Parts: sequence; structure tokens; C-alpha cells
Amino acid sequence: PLLSASQGIRTQDALSLRSMPQVHGACRDQFDHAERQINTELNACTDNPLILGTLENWRVVSQAHPHGESVAMACDVLAIAMAELGAIAERRLDRLVNPLISGLPAFLVAKPGVNSG
Repeated sequence: PLLSASQGIRTQDALSLRSMPQVHGACRDQFDHAERQINTELNACTDNPLILGTLENWRVVSQAHPHGESVAMACDVLAIAMAELGAIAERRLDRLVNPLISGLPAFLVAKPGVNSG
């Protein structure tokens, strides 16, 4: 009764379309974070031990900076972000090239042949 009028029509756009700003924004935030982490590491001293001072007045400092954890984690997050972007883009492409959804010819080709798809 209440929903019978909407039967057979799409009541809302697909989630892959509606959530684009949230997914793309979250991925962009991760790209920015990774850029900051990598730039910090590129400008950091990662020798171990560090030898500080001048030729006449120097000291040795042992540290663990060569570990590179911040770059490794930034790369892991980038991999996740790229997978998310790829997955949501694939869902949007399917909506475009799938004739059951778009109403367009399969793979956007009027006369498909051996090079289609």
C-alpha cells in the first residue's frame, strides 16, 4: 500500500554514487597524511649512530630512527586508500557499461565484436 507506488523504480541512487564525496575525501586525507610523513622522513637524519658536532667537538648519539615505521604505515594506508578508490570506481563503471542498469549498449559499443569488453 504505502510503498506500492514506488515499486519498479529506483528510490535512491547507488551507494557508489552517493558516497563519492565521503570516500574520495577520506582518501584525499590519507594522501595528505602520507605526503607529510614521507616529506618529514626525507628531511630527517636516519643514520645510526648519529655523529653530531664539529671535527673538534663531536658526540655520538644512538637512536632508532632508521626503523622507518612512519613511512611504512603511510604506505599501508595509501594502499588501502587506493583499493577503496579502485573499488568504488569499478562499481560506477559497471553502472555505465552494464546494459541492465544503464540502458545503454553493453560496454558502450553498438556493434560488439572481438575487441569489445
